[in-house]
Amino acid sequence: MNSQRIACFLLILVTLATDVSAGPDQRRLLEDLFSDYNKHERPVYSESEPVAVEFQVSLRSILNVDEANQQLQTQLWLNYAWKDYKFRWEPSSYGNITDIRYPAASLWLPDITMYNSIASSEIGSKPDVFIASEGSVSLVQPGIFTSSCETDLRWFPFDTQACKLTFGSWTLDGSKVDLKVKNGVSMGSLDGYQPNQEWHLLNFSVVRNTVYYECCPDTPYIDLDYTLKISRLQLFYVINIIIPSIFIALLTLVTFIIPVQSGEKLSFGSTVLLILAIFWLLLINVMPSTSASVSVPMLTIFLGFISIVNVLSLTCAAIVVRLHHSSALMPRVLKSLFCETLAPILCIGTNKPRKPLYESVPTNVRSPEPANFCAEKPVEHSLQNSGASLQVLQSILHELSAVSVQMKAKEQTEQNNADWMIAGAVLDRLFFIAYFLGLFIGCMVIGLAN
Repeated sequence: MNSQRIACFLLILVTLATDVSAGPDQRRLLEDLFSDYNKHERPVYSESEPVAVEFQVSLRSILNVDEANQQLQTQLWLNYAWKDYKFRWEPSSYGNITDIRYPAASLWLPDITMYNSIASSEIGSKPDVFIASEGSVSLVQPGIFTSSCETDLRWFPFDTQACKLTFGSWTLDGSKVDLKVKNGVSMGSLDGYQPNQEWHLLNFSVVRNTVYYECCPDTPYIDLDYTLKISRLQLFYVINIIIPSIFIALLTLVTFIIPVQSGEKLSFGSTVLLILAIFWLLLINVMPSTSASVSVPMLTIFLGFISIVNVLSLTCAAIVVRLHHSSALMPRVLKSLFCETLAPILCIGTNKPRKPLYESVPTNVRSPEPANFCAEKPVEHSLQNSGASLQVLQSILHELSAVSVQMKAKEQTEQNNADWMIAGAVLDRLFFIAYFLGLFIGCMVIGLAN
């Protein structure tokens, strides 16, 4: 164990000795470059000249999109490049050294800041600056940035978001730092980008802006707007939200088809409403929360529409069931509207009134004339038989009259109940058509908008 430690120690000494023996030219170069260097001094010959800084953002990954708090978290590499006249040397005079690395904390750096940052960026160890013999200085600074991003959730989960990342000098105006896009391109760098599991990157563009503020209208301030355009990947939401929503909508549609006579209309509608309530509870954990009136998701409105229609269908079913068992006579206006006008239009069969049986039964019976009996029978006996027959006939006619009245009342009640059943069927058909049209139009609006 001790021999291994001694071997490692000797190896470190040999390495250090090699570096020291090979570094006189670099050490002399550093002494010449930084002998009178001041990191607080802008690297220009004249104070009236701006420092031309080329800037580029390299997007590495999208870490999180927080719709509720309107925030975007990204991993970025910030690329800086500028010229410093003090960092020029002849490589042949310094052992053909063409470039060096130097700690960034010891050099002048442009104070480029993300204007719409809402949290301190997490940057790793301070990187070194790359300095070339012709005076060019470049720096690549990694970091995790949290910026503000105004999201629009109206078409969730088929939404597309555009988030801006604005960079500019915090203290130096355009006359001190001339901020430019590196290589003059109109797109940010996507080298090494790692795709996100929830968002698909559509575009990463950049625009250079010159802004004049009210405090100093004659002084230009330059910033670079990087626009991150992303669309949500819908497969997860289609399987877990869209398809169940369609099934619930179809179940609500079935509520209007079940006839009232089955006795299952109210129970089926109540079951669908219970399923919808449970689905709402599960949906809260998946849907992004927002209170902005202009950003209410269409899916939420769609499910709310289904809930309202389901409650209305239950209310309508309850009314129809109540009227179905009603003994009150249907008003002539309602009967004309539902049974005579709307029922034929909606292809709902009506019961044609049949000729009541009681119309063939006479209500007033006149006493018959005495009949002529055979001559061989006595007259007194014939009169007695005729009187008895007349009483029997009158009793029978009285019973028939009572039966006819009952049959008349019964047929009127049945016809009235049939009228109410037709009215209920008309209401169900009207609700069915209205709900189907609303469902179809809602799906078409969402589909065309997407």
